Amino acid sequence: MKTILIIDDDDFIRKMLASVIQKAGFDVIEAPDGETGLKYVELKNPDLVVTDFKMPGISGLDVLTELVRSHPELPVIMLTAYGDVSLTIKAIQSGAYDYIEKPIKNRELIEAIHNGIQASIQSKSLTRIISPEARKAIEDSLLAGKTPAMREIFKNIGRISLTSVNVVITGEAGTGKEQIGRLIHFSGITREQPFIALNCHASNEDLLQQELFGFSNINNNVSGKDRLGKIELAGDGTLYLDEFQELSPTIQSELLRTIQNGEYYKPGDPQPVKLKCRIIAATRKNIEELVNEGKFLSDLYLRLRIFTIQIPPLRERIDDIPELVQNLLTKLNRKLNRKVVKVEDGVNDILKKHSWPGNIRELENVLMQAVILSQGDVLEKKNIILNLVSPPSLIDNTTRLVPLSEIEKEHIKRVLDALKWNKMEASSVLEITRPTLNAKIEKYGLAPG
Repeated sequence: MKTILIIDDDDFIRKMLASVIQKAGFDVIEAPDGETGLKYVELKNPDLVVTDFKMPGISGLDVLTELVRSHPELPVIMLTAYGDVSLTIKAIQSGAYDYIEKPIKNRELIEAIHNGIQASIQSKSLTRIISPEARKAIEDSLLAGKTPAMREIFKNIGRISLTSVNVVITGEAGTGKEQIGRLIHFSGITREQPFIALNCHASNEDLLQQELFGFSNINNNVSGKDRLGKIELAGDGTLYLDEFQELSPTIQSELLRTIQNGEYYKPGDPQPVKLKCRIIAATRKNIEELVNEGKFLSDLYLRLRIFTIQIPPLRERIDDIPELVQNLLTKLNRKLNRKVVKVEDGVNDILKKHSWPGNIRELENVLMQAVILSQGDVLEKKNIILNLVSPPSLIDNTTRLVPLSEIEKEHIKRVLDALKWNKMEASSVLEITRPTLNAKIEKYGLAPG
């Protein structure tokens, strides 16, 4: 019978966990603190450790760090009521087998214990080829989410960030694909290296090719100035390709050869350039369909998707909205120099009922407008204006189709009216420059009133 060591300074929780684990068919050892828990590991040789994170004296993270050093095959499951994105990733990076938030679901805990023990049995049957090493702490992130899908994503980021493997990130527009890419980059071994982003949706193939691979006029036999490509600029860091499905067949072939050979030739230069960076490729399209239709190279896709992260749309993670609101308010207060730190009762209920076709980007825009309209430190219901993506007035009972310019015109007018024609604040909400806003006001003949 396998033995589980429980480390928790809360007597009630520790006894409750012991009862649940014993009923599942395991022997149980209890330790009231981290120091005692480490002693029991040496004296009683448990098969798995379940430890609380926040404890007086030696914390759960300290326990984990010591066990990874001294007993690398011993699986550790971390428990905490203070979970967040950075803590989840830190626990996984530090070597935790799994991470479970309180209140604990018995079924989830027992499943994690069974899986951890099986993983330990397999680990002991193999020869160690990589020794444990210290992990760097991650930078703060505005990403949030405690729904099962998001928690699994953050756990995977903790694992991916300790490597330089290529990653494909999929998700609808506005779900935060670049944020996930940045979190992978800045969480682990590449954090001190460059993060270079490139939007692959370009009408000019030659321009995109130069953006990616660079250009050299070493012999002065072609026109144009020398430039470093994004691959070269990324160095040992990360190249983030946004909407990579838009790459032309020619560039797809060149990128495939570059990944296969580990080097490429810059146009105009006979000397090869080494490929050193990791590639994170993001898309909102179904790449498998494009591959099946012959519109995207299957070999390139296989080279890019060493690991895949699929981000769920906001409508499928509605329970994350309250936490997202708090994190986005922190970001918006800093950006807009405001101090909106409280949320009126009912605001989150309103936000949870919306379908969010624009996902987190739409949520951020709605909150930005509400913060600008707020007169104090409270985010009020009256300032929550939804349906900014598809104003109801543009769709009648016959589902009338309208030009994009008409949607843009009405959206700009609604934002300007809501902000009493403060063009500086309207530019910020619309994420365009003042000259661009003035040009659109003139183009559409907009006026106050």
